[in-house]
Amino acid sequence: MLSLSDFEPWWRFGFALLIGALIGLEREFYQQQERSPDFAGIRTFSLIALLGSVSSFLANDFGTILAAVALGGLVLMTTVSYSRTLQRTGVETGITTEVAAILTFLFGVLVMGDHPLVAIALAVIAALLLALKGELHGFIRNMGPEDIHATLQFALVAAVILPLLPDRPIDPLGLLNPFQIWLMVVFVSGIGFSGYVLMKTLGPSQGINLTAILGGLASSTATTISFSSASQEHPRLAHRYARAVVLASTVMLPRVLLLILVVHPPLILKVIIPLATMLVAGASFIFVLQPVRPQEEAAVHDPSEVKNPLRLLTAIRFGLLFALVLIVLEYAQSFLGATGVYLASFLSGLTDVNAITLSVTRLVADGELVSDVAATAVVIAALMNTVSKGAICYFSGTPELRRPVIKAFALMVSAGAISGALLLLLS
Repeated sequence: MLSLSDFEPWWRFGFALLIGALIGLEREFYQQQERSPDFAGIRTFSLIALLGSVSSFLANDFGTILAAVALGGLVLMTTVSYSRTLQRTGVETGITTEVAAILTFLFGVLVMGDHPLVAIALAVIAALLLALKGELHGFIRNMGPEDIHATLQFALVAAVILPLLPDRPIDPLGLLNPFQIWLMVVFVSGIGFSGYVLMKTLGPSQGINLTAILGGLASSTATTISFSSASQEHPRLAHRYARAVVLASTVMLPRVLLLILVVHPPLILKVIIPLATMLVAGASFIFVLQPVRPQEEAAVHDPSEVKNPLRLLTAIRFGLLFALVLIVLEYAQSFLGATGVYLASFLSGLTDVNAITLSVTRLVADGELVSDVAATAVVIAALMNTVSKGAICYFSGTPELRRPVIKAFALMVSAGAISGALLLLLS
């Protein structure tokens, strides 16, 4: 059977040409649209990438000095070209295309090494950054000093503090992992920050909905915390945040079913009725019982009123609560047996459904837990998580947010509890 190694080094040269063509295509399209002086287009960028790959290929015989000379020559040519363009037009322009040319050469070098896929991925990212010039510049123009401060604050939390924390338990029980706990802090604050970016770029209406869907796939509790806090900052958007909270909680349910389906498919038959009933109740509330009114839709189309919702104190409190639940969960499972499983699911559901779902499903798959007990634990966790998010909205959200959310969650909890109880009685 043929593999890429049978086509060495030709497939690498081919990828280098494709990388150059990709970046060159974007640059030439932009230059034609803006009627700017042509420094390099699709052909030149393809040749630059090929120059990088050939230089790297020949380095095996002639040393790295050849690649260094080629890169130096490219830098010299781009500098001369930029200077001539500046003299001819008299207008000082950016050096984006020149930098892209040097990067393209380096991508060509990289594709000849041990990580060609890294070169391809970086080339796609570079082309995307070039293509999003208008959107990125427009987004930055709408930013204020508070937005810059919050962005740097989130970068500090996610990119500086998190990597420094030990990724191992530091307590005698082996429960408290600083990296994992702080990761929850990063996640909660990141949900709010990403929602802000989406609202700025897509508009409040579409941005909130997309954030709710993505947040529901990851952590509906974290999404609820972020949206509840944001409703205090933007009362006019409270009705949108309320629907988004319900949407995130509704998306959580198929996520739980998917986790079970991946780990131990037979268990899904035990939980699908109550979880599906909750899903239908949540979807019915969003699209039938609480549709968007025209006057509400008109109130959410001004992105300039949207402010950065990043609240690190809220995220840190959630991280501390997460750590506390881990400790209580361990003791409940250790000392109370089957009752402890129910108690653990009750407590775990206050913050997260994923952990308890994966735990009990794995135990069933290993033959260490009865499927009925595991199914009941999953349903209890889903119900308690919904109740917990209702409490979060009640205490941290505005009245305009809490009223529809409480109604929706009451409907979902009632539907899940009744269908789950009927299923137990019939089994």
